[in-house]
Amino acid sequence: MGIARWLRRGTPGRRDPLAGARHVVVLGGGTGMSTALRGLKGRGLRITAIVSMADDGGSSGVLRERLGIPPVGDLRNCLIALADAEPTAGVVLQHRLPTEAGSTRGHPIGNLLLAAAIAEEGGDLERGVERVHRILQVRGRVVPATAIATRLRGRTRSGVIIHGQAALARTRGIAGVELEPTDVAATPSAVEAIRTADLLVLGPGSLYTSVIPHLLVPGIRIALVRRRAPLVWVANVDEQEGETEGMDLEAHVEALYAHGGDGVIDAILAAAPLRGRRREQIGTPVHPAYRDEEGRSRPRELPPLIVRDIISRLRPHLHDAARLGAAIDGLRVTGPHAVR
Repeated sequence: MGIARWLRRGTPGRRDPLAGARHVVVLGGGTGMSTALRGLKGRGLRITAIVSMADDGGSSGVLRERLGIPPVGDLRNCLIALADAEPTAGVVLQHRLPTEAGSTRGHPIGNLLLAAAIAEEGGDLERGVERVHRILQVRGRVVPATAIATRLRGRTRSGVIIHGQAALARTRGIAGVELEPTDVAATPSAVEAIRTADLLVLGPGSLYTSVIPHLLVPGIRIALVRRRAPLVWVANVDEQEGETEGMDLEAHVEALYAHGGDGVIDAILAAAPLRGRRREQIGTPVHPAYRDEEGRSRPRELPPLIVRDIISRLRPHLHDAARLGAAIDGLRVTGPHAVR
């Protein structure tokens, strides 16, 4: 069977056994989002992953330039994380072709599968992703935040302009970022997912290049302001070299507020420090406390802090998928914009 015929066939539609389950919507991108999805899968939840479309590095960047399609790398990782046969699917779809000369060199199979599915759907990104859903029998939905590729443009505190997600990820002292184009439309699927969510989760992920881009899409921002469900931001375990180097919890929150997060973050889910670990073993936590060294309250009101044991024992600068999924699933909505 040729790949085009296989893509057209997909897998017949099935009745969703989780149609009435609690609907958890995760907004983000990168490996942090995949970790959260992997931990949430199998917990009896209806899951929607809304993926940022600002990636311009690696295989995704090459394909968006050569084929004119939005970046597919983060979509691939989220689809794999939610796939029924994740270990098998992951090994195959994450496999990179040899790097010898050729148009497909160095690309993961999953990126090429998504590119083929999008082409089979006449360039329609959402329909292409839906087709791969059927092939992989994904538990939940993965939807792009925007139907077109966006590009990040940042400014450092010294006034230097930085273009692109890949370059910003390596930049220290970021003062602000914006999307190009600034008026990009949100996908209807993303807006509808936010509207029907029972719990919204922002992150974990790179602050300026995976999390904040969602807040810069006007339609996403409006949907979040109008949300009926509480939104929890998952703080990273450690600062990120370059992008958030030297930033503590308050600095992260201030950056989120400055880019549209003010008024939409109802609580922060943060990691409890690992006992018996030296500071150099766990890096610099971005959420050491709400008070300064003298015990005085921070000058700005921060959202309620929920501390849980969600650090990976093997990689203590990252979240543990199972612990993070259990912590998110264990959050209880106590009001329209309240969770504990």
